[in-house]
Amino acid sequence: MTRCLLWVMIMMPGLLMANDRELVVGHWASEGSIFEITLSDGTLRGQVRALFNPNYLSEEDADRVGQPRTDDNNPDSELRDRPIIGLAMFSEYQFEDGQWQGKIYDPESGNTYQSRMKITGKGDLEIRGYIGIPMLGRTAKFAPVQRCTAEIQNMILQLEGQFTCP
Repeated sequence: MTRCLLWVMIMMPGLLMANDRELVVGHWASEGSIFEITLSDGTLRGQVRALFNPNYLSEEDADRVGQPRTDDNNPDSELRDRPIIGLAMFSEYQFEDGQWQGKIYDPESGNTYQSRMKITGKGDLEIRGYIGIPMLGRTAKFAPVQRCTAEIQNMILQLEGQFTCP
């Protein structure tokens, strides 16, 4: 019995950490987008799956009204024609010191930032992007898609039945 209890006490932190690693996997929503986080070979991948306004509006670009949004702000001019939907946002993401750390690309600004992410006590995904040190950054929160707000429901329609609201 003592050996079994000792084994559980030794293994428990590792088991909890393994679960913490996977909590970020899934679909997350902001007011304007849904992105998916997957875990592959110990690295996180993040991809834009839907946008609240997936196409250009007349007040944004009269020449491209109704066309899918592209990565217009990318500093590499050869990448500016990439569609936002399907765009890979994460690079070099690894689980270190009990949290996910890596780089995140922001298509709105065209900038890539160092970043960290975690799940809050309320079940939101919190991503802190920064240049240099985390204190000099910005934090964004994302809700799990299952919350099904009006914005999320609208974006879900673009995902061709991958989700339903409860």
